[in-house]
Amino acid sequence: MWKKVVRQVLGIAVLQVLGVALLGLALAHGEEELFTRIAVADAKAPVVVVLNEDGKELGRFTVPSPATLYPVPGGQYVLTVHTEGNAVGFLWGGLRLEDHGDHKDVKEENPYVAATLRTGPKPAHAFVSREWVAVHHDGDGTVALFDLRRLGVEFTPRLIPTGGADHGSLAVLGEALLVGGMERGRLEAYTLGGQRVLAFPQACPGLHGQAVLGEWAAFGCADGVLLVRSQGRGLVAQKIPNPANAPQGARVGRLVAHPNQPFFVGNFGRGLAFIHPREGRMEPFPLPAPPWRSPYSIRFDLEGEALYVLTEDGKLHKIDPGAKRLVWSLEAITPAKEGAPRVGMAVAHGVAYLTDPQKGEVVKVDLEEGKVKARFQVGGAPSGIALFQVDGVKH
Repeated sequence: MWKKVVRQVLGIAVLQVLGVALLGLALAHGEEELFTRIAVADAKAPVVVVLNEDGKELGRFTVPSPATLYPVPGGQYVLTVHTEGNAVGFLWGGLRLEDHGDHKDVKEENPYVAATLRTGPKPAHAFVSREWVAVHHDGDGTVALFDLRRLGVEFTPRLIPTGGADHGSLAVLGEALLVGGMERGRLEAYTLGGQRVLAFPQACPGLHGQAVLGEWAAFGCADGVLLVRSQGRGLVAQKIPNPANAPQGARVGRLVAHPNQPFFVGNFGRGLAFIHPREGRMEPFPLPAPPWRSPYSIRFDLEGEALYVLTEDGKLHKIDPGAKRLVWSLEAITPAKEGAPRVGMAVAHGVAYLTDPQKGEVVKVDLEEGKVKARFQVGGAPSGIALFQVDGVKH
């Protein structure tokens, strides 16, 4: 009997030691989590602020002029475009990653401006992909092309001349740079080395806004959407016209896409348009009010399962993009007013951050419950917004 008791005691002791060892191993490695910081640009002053996800200010930076912000893949940088200041920049968010083989450690540091570059006159629209950042200069039509694989090592872009001064929209599709202008209403293709290879025959009056979805690129036109498809080693374009019963003046001028959905989404009058490239059709979707005239007003969530839209009545709407169904609407920010700065939205896991320039606030919204979670007073007229986001372990 006593031998059996000894075995039981020893077994319990071994399990306890093993449990302590496993606990120590778990504590040593930690669990990966998503770390988020928020970049906010003022609409009237040359200032960009970095906040943590609870609204604490981590840095405030003077920049060449008010900025439009774009998150950069990898989550450690944000692109800043200063149209009035004739400059572009890269803001480091302070979330440093150290590779430990089976995981990455996150070191939380102070944010800073990593680079400010005078790349050309009147930089405006930018396009960001996994490997490239492209910025169009409206003053002379050149494009600054940054290789993201070298970001942090160097910030020198390749400058590509295109069709001259115009308000341009652009996209990188495979090995092609697509560039079009609002005034000339035509789209051209260039190699990434800068050689012009094709001018598409389809007219696209008022060309504005772009997105890429797999092998397709889409550009908004006053009379429809121009699609370009990568086919073999070439490019093929087709035009989807606005629906025959479209409201007067309705057009697509801003576009978003997500790899987990088979369509593009654009603004369209008082609502949205779902653009199905394979079917060659446009599907209008009404909203209670027009989407805000802002590059930040339409966003997918990270998984592509939900679509969020800010409308001019100050409401945030959640849409099920597969079912084409409005899920909920929330009064979130101050409604549009003549002359008021444009608003912004950035989406993380389960939360969205909205800017309210009329109140000087950043509004944090719980996307699961559809409720305002917090309001951060940042002062000034917060407008542009983008997130730094990395996955890692903090010990």
